[in-house]
Amino acid sequence: MSRKRERKKKDGGEKAKTGPGQISDGKTPLRRVLMNALDAEQLRVAIAGPSGLEELYIERSANGFTHGNIYKGKVQNVEPTLQAAFVDIGGEKNGFLHASDVIPPFGGYDDILKRRKRKDKTTQGRPHIEDMLYKGQEVLVQIIREQLANKGPSLTTYVSLPGRYLVLMPAVSKRGVSKKIADDRERRSLKSVLEKLEPPRNMGYIIRTAGMGRGREELQRDLDCLNRLWEAIKDRAKKARPPVALYHESDLVVRAIRDFVYDDVDEIIIDSREGFDRASQFLDAFMPEFKNKLFLYGDGEPIFDRYGMEEAIERTFERSVRLPSGGEIVIEQTEALVAVDVNTGSFRRGDSTRETILAMNKEAAAEAARQLRLRDLGGLVMIDFIDMSDAADRRAVEDAFRQASRRDRARTTILPISQLGIMEMTRQRMRQSVKKTLYQPCPCCNGAGIRKSLDVFGLELIRKIRAQFDERTGRLLVRLNPDAVLDLANAKRSALAAIEREKGGTILLAADPAVRYGDIVVRWEDAEDESPPRGEGGDYK
Repeated sequence: MSRKRERKKKDGGEKAKTGPGQISDGKTPLRRVLMNALDAEQLRVAIAGPSGLEELYIERSANGFTHGNIYKGKVQNVEPTLQAAFVDIGGEKNGFLHASDVIPPFGGYDDILKRRKRKDKTTQGRPHIEDMLYKGQEVLVQIIREQLANKGPSLTTYVSLPGRYLVLMPAVSKRGVSKKIADDRERRSLKSVLEKLEPPRNMGYIIRTAGMGRGREELQRDLDCLNRLWEAIKDRAKKARPPVALYHESDLVVRAIRDFVYDDVDEIIIDSREGFDRASQFLDAFMPEFKNKLFLYGDGEPIFDRYGMEEAIERTFERSVRLPSGGEIVIEQTEALVAVDVNTGSFRRGDSTRETILAMNKEAAAEAARQLRLRDLGGLVMIDFIDMSDAADRRAVEDAFRQASRRDRARTTILPISQLGIMEMTRQRMRQSVKKTLYQPCPCCNGAGIRKSLDVFGLELIRKIRAQFDERTGRLLVRLNPDAVLDLANAKRSALAAIEREKGGTILLAADPAVRYGDIVVRWEDAEDESPPRGEGGDYK
């Protein structure tokens, strides 16, 4: 193969069926990490596998207060009733620091932060927030949940630094293996490696899933790198005045490779030369074995269009998701709760059997877990499955859901399915859901997705006009949204004419695009004024 053709292949220029790498046998679907980094304002990472789009991550450059960032902040207020403190970290809103996220007794890091000397009160259990923090105190905090709507970011003083294979925890001495590594033999092997490492004194660390199968040298190198990073953070914290950022998480390109690329990933494809170079440098330093899987996409067609991701992303926000069996799941999100309803859809209960219901619920369980992960929905989740009378069937559906949730990187707590067929679970919420990141509520319906019917709107219009004519008479200009004015003028023509005859006045309906659907704007016009401009709806006469 010529160098020119090889470069074109690597850049993604050839419109091959399987993509830039050409490593598929035509039967085995590829697992790809696709990165759209051409636009500096927004980075997008899609993980595509056998089932299509499996995970989606979006990051805007305007959001500087990202999950994982570390700050030296100052306590602005301590609220004993909430058992929390509000900390200034330099953002529009103060961060929220709960007592359970404070290192007792006074926030920790005595070798870094200056603090007022206080007596340690003897208390049973965890000390109260007022006994650990005080107004004006300097604290070292990390963002564990980004700002949501009108709520500031949530903080913790239990700082952790993620590497490729390890997570360093300077505040605790705990050492262990990630709970996501379920294989007992692998856990025993990793624990034996733990004993051979040389960690910093009084610091803890956890081996991540990516650390499986790695030798002592690789893990020690990752640990040494994290320790150097922590020393740099400590040095800056001693000199800086709060509020100040001490550590920013890597951008989404590097984080995606660090956190999402495992041995089952066949290709990493990125459409930005700058991003490609950053990814290449990271792979050279920490993951050289994956270097041959990195490709620069250079085709004229956008990368997400080429691999069908744009269409898949649009489908992600649909309220209803069809299942192959004919059933469907319906997803509704509120401020703190997500409801997932499993419906039979085109499947008819007259044809139902226990086996068919079980198969449909298993199918729905797998798809619900995928949708929660894909949409990045968090908080309390309630899943209403089709009724199952047999306890063994309910356990089988639970197992299917837990199996499908194994790829989820957010912490989850899953409760057994009740006799009513409802599964309760919680899913860690670290940032806004993907939908709320990309969309804003409709100003007409305030995000409800509904608006007043024409009949109800018409009655409100008549009531408002009557109230105006009860005060005085003359020429009344009523401005309405163009989508409503003509229909209302036709539907309420006789009622408007009756008011004019009774009150001896004139009613003018005008279309105004500046008026939201559902709003009614009225203004009295003096008789000698010129006729007001009329939009598409014009006068109802």
